[in-house]
Amino acid sequence: MELAKERSTQTKAKLKNSFIKLVREKGLDNVTVSDLARDSQINRGTFYLHYLDKYDLMEKLEEQAINDLKQILLFDKNTENLNDPIELIPYDAILKALIYVKNDFDFIKTLASDGGDPNFILMIKEILSQMIDSKIQQSEKLTFSQKMLPEDYAREILLSSMVAILVLWIKKDAAESPEEIAVMITKAKQISPYELLL
Repeated sequence: MELAKERSTQTKAKLKNSFIKLVREKGLDNVTVSDLARDSQINRGTFYLHYLDKYDLMEKLEEQAINDLKQILLFDKNTENLNDPIELIPYDAILKALIYVKNDFDFIKTLASDGGDPNFILMIKEILSQMIDSKIQQSEKLTFSQKMLPEDYAREILLSSMVAILVLWIKKDAAESPEEIAVMITKAKQISPYELLL
């Protein structure tokens, strides 16, 4: 039983590596199950024991990454500074998420690339949105101010700045460290676009 589980884990790891390689080379639309099986050195029957098709493979791999990121970002046990707007998006949680991305960078970059899943970045944005909602609900004082912009626009500005930094970091092949990016995201929460031009 243990040997079968180990073999299954090895097969899934091979398929993940082949998925990354082939999607980068050809784009998801041009990858076939035969390509994946051949590159993984398994037969197609073995592929179909684990997945329905290439989309099922992608969804299951993606689901694991999204669930891991949710665990990091949504289940933050730190209840200190709940009324501090800077801690609405806690540095420690963002750093842990960025380290996770860095540790599985080839896969994350493949999903975020033009040939990958166009919905992947939207899923990350949704997790960040849920994190903000959770922090606001836990806080006694924080709410989106209606003074300057309607709430939906204010929320979009906040989320888009974080996602834009993440996407650029991925496009630059994670040239900066997760710590540097976490600091940039923290700074982006504190300054207005106008201040960037001064």
